[in-house]
Amino acid sequence: MKQFYCKPKALLPPYFGAFIAPCEDKNITMERITIYQFTDPVCVWCWGNEPTLRAIDFLYGDKVHIEYIMGGLVEDISTLYDIPSTDTADIIRQANTIIARNWLAASARHGMPVITDNFELFTERYPSSFPQNVAYEAAKRINPIKAKRFLRLIREATFTQSSRTSQIDILIDLAIKAGYEAASFLDEYTTGHAQTAFSHDRMMCRRNGITGFPSYLIKNDDTNIIIGGYQNLSTFNTIISRLSSGKVRPRRIRASKNNIMEFVQHYQSVYPVEIEITFSLDRHQANMIIDDLISLKKLEFDIIGNSRRLFASNTTRHNFHGNKQNHKSGYANKSVIDA
Repeated sequence: MKQFYCKPKALLPPYFGAFIAPCEDKNITMERITIYQFTDPVCVWCWGNEPTLRAIDFLYGDKVHIEYIMGGLVEDISTLYDIPSTDTADIIRQANTIIARNWLAASARHGMPVITDNFELFTERYPSSFPQNVAYEAAKRINPIKAKRFLRLIREATFTQSSRTSQIDILIDLAIKAGYEAASFLDEYTTGHAQTAFSHDRMMCRRNGITGFPSYLIKNDDTNIIIGGYQNLSTFNTIISRLSSGKVRPRRIRASKNNIMEFVQHYQSVYPVEIEITFSLDRHQANMIIDDLISLKKLEFDIIGNSRRLFASNTTRHNFHGNKQNHKSGYANKSVIDA
């Protein structure tokens, strides 16, 4: 197995490094590509890369498989920063202030919204993001497909609702929304199997030299390519093309109202930047189409921070939910795409 560490030309968070050795391999023919994101549910730059991963899912479908490796961003918030205080409550309060400021700065760059009003993600009772990581592992053990929806819901609750998603009652509510039975989720969460899976994921991070989130391992049967930090879609397109000798390509989809509605209906809750990236639109172009769909009463929205959460109108949403069980992995419903 060949493994390369790359530093692609992409916007990287200033506090996340990238691996610097060049990628050189010219004899790759595997057509099935897997992308592993090394992540944490409360990592703001992982939240910022959601639009890119959604675009990959929508444009490549089953040709590219996306998986998540939980890395555990915050084991104990009281030790994360060098805060000159001996009062644990004060340290955590200051840490929350730093995190809220970092979130706002990151959101201004990557475009995914955050809410920091009354921000208190961490407390003395809830000092870690490990519970969210273990919860994802529990969900994945029950149903790996629903687990991806669950992860998205954890992120949305964390970043757009200021929910303290380390609390088990909140995690259970989100699991139910993702389609799990509360009892089975709680049993998997508490038996220790999910904790073991999380430990294995952290070990995989260490084996691959992962020091910041998000990081990515993109692979076929023969070659692994690792990149560190927030990445744009063109970086993934280049690597996927390289690993497949140009055989795996994204679908070309027009930015029509029908196609954008299909995108919104498929993912249920989206933000304008996700439409921009998937359909190669600038902000003005995306907002014009979004506003038209709102005026036609096909889209509804909520104001979230510096953005809007978009969802289909009640009638359209009802029709989508009636067919959603047909979706298994990747974007599969291509018959309605206005290419």
